[in-house]
Amino acid sequence: MGVKRFGDWDKAKAKLVANPGARVALAIRQATIKNALFLVREIKRGIRSQAPGGKAFVKLAERTITRKGSSKVLIDTGFLVNSITQRLLTDRAFVGLLRGTVNKDGDDLVNIGAVMEYGATIQHSNGAVIVIPPRPFLHPTMEKYREQIIENYRKAIRSSMSL
Repeated sequence: MGVKRFGDWDKAKAKLVANPGARVALAIRQATIKNALFLVREIKRGIRSQAPGGKAFVKLAERTITRKGSSKVLIDTGFLVNSITQRLLTDRAFVGLLRGTVNKDGDDLVNIGAVMEYGATIQHSNGAVIVIPPRPFLHPTMEKYREQIIENYRKAIRSSMSL
């Protein structure tokens, strides 16, 4: 019993011989760009809805609400949310806050973002201790869409190999 072949084998051979590595690399790069832009949009959407990745932020302290005049977490001037970006690197993409981006007071947004994402305990010189609870805005969104991102890569690779 022999092996039966079906399909357009000449077309398949042409696709495979015509530098398949470059086609796959291009498809992965395009998927990376698509995924990075998607994550930036969803992270911003999560902050604006006050529930990144579907998880509500820990509420602000009453003292903070009074000082800033709003109960919105991570939104004072809108500069932080508008500074969330993506950069395509050689073999991956960066999504988040870029080092060197500063607010109107000169504070580095990477540091502010890290405090918001992970929380902090700050001891002032007068002995006062302030505990800022974590209010993650990056990781919950990335976790929520992890499977969708993986599937986008799968589709890109499949399409680059389609005959």
